[in-house]
Amino acid sequence: MNYVKSALVGLAAVLLICGVLPLLVTIVEVFIFFVKHRGEGGIAIGPLRWYAPSLAEWLFVFAVFGIAFLWELRRLTKRSLPPPSNPTNVRDS
Repeated sequence: MNYVKSALVGLAAVLLICGVLPLLVTIVEVFIFFVKHRGEGGIAIGPLRWYAPSLAEWLFVFAVFGIAFLWELRRLTKRSLPPPSNPTNVRDS
């Protein structure tokens, strides 16, 4: 179950960092453009096209997923470990 939770955290990180943040940056850039040009101008939207991501983009996506996955897995395993026993407690023989 820890692996499933960690994979979901990895996917969430990829969606946030590679999807939502660039979208917010684009919205801010469009807003700045309209403020600079006093509302004049337009945005041309052409047909949507899918392009194959480059090797650098894939490596970035996998790095984001891997870092988030390992971070969450480490956090979950730390939380489920039992407390360490007292090493000074010596049994009487």
